[in-house]
Amino acid sequence: MAPLTRALLGLTLLAASSCAVPAPTSRASVSPDPGPAWRMLGVSREGRPLRAMELGAGGPRVAVIAGIHGTEQEGLRHVPELIATLDELPATITLYEDVNPDGSARARRGTVSGVDPNRNWPATNFAPAPSRGPRPLSEPGVAHVYRDLLRFDPELVVVLHSTARGPFVNFDGPAEGHAWRFTEGAGPPWFVKPSMGYATPGSLGSWMGLDRGRPILTVEFRRGAPPGETGPPLLRGLRALIEEGPLDEPRPRVR
Repeated sequence: MAPLTRALLGLTLLAASSCAVPAPTSRASVSPDPGPAWRMLGVSREGRPLRAMELGAGGPRVAVIAGIHGTEQEGLRHVPELIATLDELPATITLYEDVNPDGSARARRGTVSGVDPNRNWPATNFAPAPSRGPRPLSEPGVAHVYRDLLRFDPELVVVLHSTARGPFVNFDGPAEGHAWRFTEGAGPPWFVKPSMGYATPGSLGSWMGLDRGRPILTVEFRRGAPPGETGPPLLRGLRALIEEGPLDEPRPRVR
């Protein structure tokens, strides 16, 4: 090849190499954070899952139970918002999805065996009855959540219910200040109802609040209220409850 031809060929190759796009660097793909995941506690009498989720940004231990009676779905429909909100709060939170998934599937208050899941706890005031069961923890949903509550050992428990007389907050144990804090955060027409006006043998409130001395709030939505009437006050109340000072020093109500 002539010298001039070789020179021209070299210039051509140099220009082509300078314009080439470098091959992309191989790197492992980064998976997005899947977020919190449900943890299986067990299954119900009909085989439905009983689940819990760990949330929060560290701090006092708070248990939130979204559903316990199958005819009271107001709390369960807000589980997605609860997950998003609770995961940001300065507390170590366990969210229990539903103590009575069989009742929820059938739109009935009790379990498939006819037991009220809020009368089957091992409180000192438990007494056997068809509506309470032959013994405490005879219902799988109650038993599974009970064991996990013992493991978690919460400093505060919040349980979501509904009633035609709502919305209000009832409490057991040293929880009056917590109840006022929640209702003031939720806003009108929420109020504190210290007594339900009837006996509650074998209830979660009796076991956790009276026997164990832990504050427990029973949040009663207005039965059948639309989501816009239940969700925003619930989230405001929980934020006020957890964010406004230590849980062991609840702000007293100014009368």
